[in-house]
Amino acid sequence: MPPIHFALLDAAHIHPTFYDALVSENWAAGLPTNALLISGPSKTADIQQTLAYGAHGPKALIVLVINAEGDEQ
Repeated sequence: MPPIHFALLDAAHIHPTFYDALVSENWAAGLPTNALLISGPSKTADIQQTLAYGAHGPKALIVLVINAEGDEQ
């Protein structure tokens, strides 16, 4: 995994809630019933119960929201 993850978002496709995104984008037609929204770093613990955050995946997330030319948002 790279240490930084860049995500590009089209401003026209941002939804107010996870449920709205599921319905509007018709995710039920192609996704399993256990779709999840992960909003923070992973965490894990070893056998000695030492908790570690960010064990899996990138250490940083940069989100760029793109407005199409002519959009006034």
